[in-house]
Amino acid sequence: MSASSVQTVSSGKKSDGEPPSLSLSFIDDLNPSKDMWNLKCRIIRKWVQSFRMDLISLDDKGRKIQAGIKAPLIPVFISQLHEDEVVILSRFGVGENTDAYKVINHGYKINFYRCTVVTRANGWQGVDYGFNFIAHSHIVNGEGKDMLTCGMTVSDNLIYVLPPFQISIIYVAMFTILDVAGIVVWGEVVRCTLWNAYAQEFNDFLSQNSPNETVMAVIQHARIRKWQGQYTVQSDKFGSRLFLNQEIDEINELRRSLLVKQFEAGASSSQTIRSSQSVFPVRQEFLIETPKRHVDEIIEIDSVMSCVVVATIKIVQQNYGWFYPACRDCNKKVLTKIEYLQYAKTISDEVMNLSPTSLVCPKCDKECTSITIKFKVHLRVQDEIGSVSFVMFDKDVMKLIGSTANDIRERQVKVDDTETFPHEISRLVEKKLAFKIEVSDYNLNHDYHIYTIQKVCDDLDIIAELVVGNGNALEVADEMVGTDISKDVVSVMADSSVVEVEKDSATSPNSKRSLQDVEGQNVGELSSNNKRNRRKPSRLNT
Repeated sequence: MSASSVQTVSSGKKSDGEPPSLSLSFIDDLNPSKDMWNLKCRIIRKWVQSFRMDLISLDDKGRKIQAGIKAPLIPVFISQLHEDEVVILSRFGVGENTDAYKVINHGYKINFYRCTVVTRANGWQGVDYGFNFIAHSHIVNGEGKDMLTCGMTVSDNLIYVLPPFQISIIYVAMFTILDVAGIVVWGEVVRCTLWNAYAQEFNDFLSQNSPNETVMAVIQHARIRKWQGQYTVQSDKFGSRLFLNQEIDEINELRRSLLVKQFEAGASSSQTIRSSQSVFPVRQEFLIETPKRHVDEIIEIDSVMSCVVVATIKIVQQNYGWFYPACRDCNKKVLTKIEYLQYAKTISDEVMNLSPTSLVCPKCDKECTSITIKFKVHLRVQDEIGSVSFVMFDKDVMKLIGSTANDIRERQVKVDDTETFPHEISRLVEKKLAFKIEVSDYNLNHDYHIYTIQKVCDDLDIIAELVVGNGNALEVADEMVGTDISKDVVSVMADSSVVEVEKDSATSPNSKRSLQDVEGQNVGELSSNNKRNRRKPSRLNT
């Protein structure tokens, strides 16, 4: 390391740009054998106590290490170090990690000195967070205790929140978790508990989202503890970090693998497994709590309600499109500024100053600079009485076809074929399903007969009971799949992400629109709902 290059940066000050002459080390290279080191890293966790500030740093190779800053130096460095920022740390020491409860299983720890320099760095080649997902079976069988440090497990765990949630008090959140393999073996349950600020964060997130939505959550640096003879997952006092429905490459990759495994599990009648949802709440919801209706009865409904319809998908209505561009923060459909001006009742100066082609999120009420692609598929379904149009949103489509909308769109862009309707969605035709649909105020007030799907169930037992009652359920299910399923029954249930688009321009009658070159891609033609009026039949006075 050049002495002159170090001297160009004052102690305790932060500079922009990577010093060209620094010789950088990786975390695996660090040891107490010398006094000064240089490390390029990404800060993935930061917390402050009265006597110390701590960091968890990640290098390009995905290795992590903890760093400590003593109380007198906190005012020097607290404003220079931020989560998710890439920095170069120079002139720091390395010592033994003797903390009573380690957050990272590393024998060494970084120690900040008054002469330590923090430099903002450009570019990052590694993973963003270095998640280390642990299989459900490792928790259930106690194999995670091999990672125990001073009586506590230090690990990263996938947590899939399944309704109903039980939050006993505002400072404690308790729920079940789903296996990393994508399925839960019947009878095996692992509990997770979040404490204090983590419970508050979790509760705030749930209160702002639909209770019908399944939440994809990752808790990083969780602890596995044995309680009443069973292993449970808990948040650490400070070191854990909670990610809720966030679009992160590492989480998206896991989500894709879960969908593939769940799809493969659903395609095999030899597995005696249940889906990610407990079958009893699903059975309760579809068979007991929600009234069943035939297709021709839906149009007669004159008050807001939900109902269950058993029908077969006969047509995927390709002219409506199959996706919409959504805000990554809230999943609301984004609009161009021109569309937003027609939609909004009040318009901020910030939005007024945007260019006409800028994208605006109507829920966040600001410019949207980062979008994601979500499914929105129009279906024509039919039962033995008649046919009707439904619209199915992201989570239901995703779990039924085993792919995400982002993956399909990226594939289309890569091969320069953005106009072809995805073959994965076309395979939905001739599927017989139980649909829980909503008859909304919009349907009633606008004489609008495209109904939103709230939840989909393809459990063969439940569909058979809905069709003929409890008597010959297996016989009907056998007829549906053309095989004997009395021994092996597979259940794959899809939840709806109830996207708040029914009342905006996405579901009100309008013409098709297009967005071009969003995030370097041609987003393509947005789906639209051209209203097809159908008069309600007149009621006869008797």
